[in-house]
Amino acid sequence: MTKPSEEVETMDDATPEESKPKGIKPAKLTAVIVAAVVVALAGIDGGYAYWTHHEGNAYHEAVTKAETADAALTKAVGKAKDAASQYKADQLKEPKLLDKLNEQVKKAESLKGIPDDNPSEWLAWRLASARKANATDADEANAQVKALNAALKAVRDSKLAKELDTAKSQLRQGIDGAGKTFKDTDGKVADNATRDSLKKAIDEANNTLSKKDVTDPKTYTDAKAKLDAAVRQVTDSKAAKEQADAEAAAQAQAQAQEAAQAQAAQAAAQPQRSYSQSYNRYGGSGSGYSSNRGYSAPRQSYTAPQQSYSGGSSAPASDPHYGALGGGAGDFHDCSKVACSILGN
Repeated sequence: MTKPSEEVETMDDATPEESKPKGIKPAKLTAVIVAAVVVALAGIDGGYAYWTHHEGNAYHEAVTKAETADAALTKAVGKAKDAASQYKADQLKEPKLLDKLNEQVKKAESLKGIPDDNPSEWLAWRLASARKANATDADEANAQVKALNAALKAVRDSKLAKELDTAKSQLRQGIDGAGKTFKDTDGKVADNATRDSLKKAIDEANNTLSKKDVTDPKTYTDAKAKLDAAVRQVTDSKAAKEQADAEAAAQAQAQAQEAAQAQAAQAAAQPQRSYSQSYNRYGGSGSGYSSNRGYSAPRQSYTAPQQSYSGGSSAPASDPHYGALGGGAGDFHDCSKVACSILGN
């Protein structure tokens, strides 16, 4: 028996070259396998390097976006806090909106923010995980900024709505009061032009009140201020007329009092007169007024009887005791006893 090796050798030696099977020789096959392994290893190493490079870039981009979003959120939280501290519930048309704003502030402050990690640049799976965490943070921060801004806008809009309602209501009340003033001051003002201006201001205020697109309370407050100014002009003119009328009445009263006092003084200055009948000492009689003697009885003259005297002497004519008829000594009489008492001398 030939040994297998011998048979092979015998066959290799005996078999012609053209009849042997064709294929890769063992030496060449080994070289191909080695080359394929080398190529495979090189391909795997290059793909991982590309992966790590890609994840590294994506991670850094996500970090930048997260930082930007967190900064915006911090700013939004600050604005919301300021508004929450400045606004009061009674300033809002819907007071509960202020509570919602405070809730959004608390929610924003509860967010974790950017993850605190620093993955290795050669650990692709760590880079990928960190990228996702930063992307999630950025999305949450951006969403919370929108929620805060919406809540803040709702509060501001509610405050504006309340201001609009208040200003509009005040203008309506002003129009009512101005109309009453216009009606009550007819014929009672010093200058009627002020009432004309008030009527014009009332018409303009009504036009403003009827507008549908008013978004600024100042539109109403300006109309109210103009209306109030017109009302003040009318009331001032009314007060001026009342003062002028009062001064004229006082002056007329003073003049009347002065006239009455003058008449009283004139009446008091006239003497009290009484009727009296006077007597003329020379024998005449008449009637008249006397301010101090009153009524006087008529005087009577007396003629003493003529007497004659002896001796033929006569009294001088200038003697008061000489008789009324004159004459001689016989005509002399004693005046002190009879005639003088009658004559009142």
